Amino acid sequence: MAIQAILVPVDGSSPSVAALEHAIALAEDSGARVDILHVNADELSAGSTSSLAPVPRREIELALNTAVERAQARLEDRVGFRTMTGEPLRTIVETARVGGYDLVVIGTHGRIGRLHSMLGSVAEGVVRNAPCPVLTVREAGAGYQSFAERRHGRPSLAEQPPTHVR
Repeated sequence: MAIQAILVPVDGSSPSVAALEHAIALAEDSGARVDILHVNADELSAGSTSSLAPVPRREIELALNTAVERAQARLEDRVGFRTMTGEPLRTIVETARVGGYDLVVIGTHGRIGRLHSMLGSVAEGVVRNAPCPVLTVREAGAGYQSFAERRHGRPSLAEQPPTHVR
């Protein structure tokens, strides 16, 4: 299956910018188009935020603008950007469905346990409900202990230094 259209929801957080970087790399390899989606939470979902400390709107706008500019510099006319208002999970899933995307690439903080259950996870909801495959990206070295590290006492394979196979 050829990837022709990638949807990347971004909120200005480090994991969402990391997801965009992955999407750009995939698009460079496959010739796909990348559509960047920012969802402003509506008043009904404003109380259910996904970050521990609110990020000032100016910082979010700066991070989004920088990320979009980098994507446009690398992919030129194969990048789209739009902002929508609504409940983030529903808006992302509906956009993926209506837009006929081949892949959604979304950042995740990688939280588990009580913190996850208190805050919920848009990324998890997208994985469960999207009409297409979803690639989740966690920012490397983001300060969160990975599941593999927590469960097995060692970093995940992706976090371990490379070993040379002979």
